[in-house]
Amino acid sequence: MVKVFISHSSEDKDIVDLFKNIILNAGLGILDADIAYTSAPETGVPTGGNIPQYIKDNLADCDFVFFMISDNYRKSEVCLNEMGAAWALDKNVKPLLLHNVSFESIGWLYRANLCAKIDDADRLDELRDEFLERQGSCPKTVVWNRQKAEFLAKMATFGQNTTALIRIDTSMEEGEELGLLDYREAFDNHIALFCQTMSILTSETNQLNEKVQARTKQLNSLNIQRPNASQVRGIMIGFAKDMDQMSHAIDHNAPKLAEHFKAAIEEAIKMQQCFDTNQNIKDENRKALNNLIQSQISAKDTTTQGREALLNIPNIEKSQISAKNRLVKGYSTLIKVYDECITKATELLKA
Repeated sequence: MVKVFISHSSEDKDIVDLFKNIILNAGLGILDADIAYTSAPETGVPTGGNIPQYIKDNLADCDFVFFMISDNYRKSEVCLNEMGAAWALDKNVKPLLLHNVSFESIGWLYRANLCAKIDDADRLDELRDEFLERQGSCPKTVVWNRQKAEFLAKMATFGQNTTALIRIDTSMEEGEELGLLDYREAFDNHIALFCQTMSILTSETNQLNEKVQARTKQLNSLNIQRPNASQVRGIMIGFAKDMDQMSHAIDHNAPKLAEHFKAAIEEAIKMQQCFDTNQNIKDENRKALNNLIQSQISAKDTTTQGREALLNIPNIEKSQISAKNRLVKGYSTLIKVYDECITKATELLKA
């Protein structure tokens, strides 16, 4: 599997997020586990990790390095160090100019002839060809074209009005039809991204549970009759940070869960229409869909239990109370997403 390192300024997170999610994830089928991108929790430095070591290890291990060139990038010492290290390691580098940078403004960049604008459709196609040659497989061309069209449309509006970044109609031109295997591949891609996002949330939940146990152990070690207020405060502030990290993971990943599941269901409906006359295939798909529903119900139940346990924790310290309220709200949002996923899948199951 191809591994990717994205060298960028955190100031350009919005546009780089689009490139990662639409082009790398959905268009090329690259999972977050194979992407080093520090501005997203699912691809960034693990909790407690060493940032310089993370960058060093992932640069050494990657197959492609993307330089997201912007005015912010050129002003960042860290970005320039990453660029120098990538070239020193003789990596396959892909400098991309963001929307606010011109070729004339990058005279400072060595090997500038390698650069391409991030919204250059031909260069994006060349990138896909190179990935296909390296890893041997990619989503179908029609899937790639749909994702590329969405990305280019968003790039066209990005510099004008960032609030206008809405999902566009990326249906194929009249006369261009998708087959069952195309629907299946698109379905598999979205389910893989959905499961990957679920895995991230599960990992964050497990980490929070371990931290809660550790904080509880710390509290129990104090003198119950004469607890030290400063020690209790320190423990609760630490607990607040733990909860805030979980809230951040939910805020970032809950919308992805809804988006990828909705897209997967849309592809599943198209697949179902392709073999309405084949009862055996329909029965197999219904069985798989029912298993998926059960997994969502289980995830919802676990999240509900987490929310109820959180509500039973007494309010002790200001930051802990604030973090607790935020996480309760996050859990409620996640439960709502699970309910929507279950409803959509159940409707398809009954069709």
